[in-house]
Amino acid sequence: MPLEFAADLLLAILDLVRMSLIIAIPAFPIVLLCRKLHKRLSEKFGLNWILASFASAFAALTPIVFALYLVPLLMGIAATPETASLPEFMQLTILDQAMAFISTIVKNLLTILLFAILAMPLVFFASFLEEKLKEMVKVPELAQTFIAVFATTVLAWIILLYFSWILPAMIWKLYWSPI
Repeated sequence: MPLEFAADLLLAILDLVRMSLIIAIPAFPIVLLCRKLHKRLSEKFGLNWILASFASAFAALTPIVFALYLVPLLMGIAATPETASLPEFMQLTILDQAMAFISTIVKNLLTILLFAILAMPLVFFASFLEEKLKEMVKVPELAQTFIAVFATTVLAWIILLYFSWILPAMIWKLYWSPI
């Protein structure tokens, strides 16, 4: 029995590392781009660390959220047969389509704002860890950044697994929330 528990614990830890690597590898180039944007925002506009970090997180999340929202929508449009046409009284006018487009953009921007606010503690943790790694270990700066990104994804997975309602709430907010 204790041996089974130890095996299950080891496999769970290995699975957590695997899931974290799956997210950390594509997140690493995004973090590198956000660091350049952060530096540019700090120099050009004189923003403090928190505002520049929030702006860069918002900028990084914008294409991700719009892609996550639009890909299923475009796939649904592509799967609709061309012969399916609505009666004239049910067809949308140009004004209806424009309002739907504008409300979709506003909804997605508000979703990005919420996700950027939720991501800020993870940004703080990654920055803190990277600064501590600079003091403790002499490794290249890119390696320090990757270790910080990996540790942050491990923390994010632990949070998502412990608070299991967060991920469904984020999916609901992205696709089905009114605004």
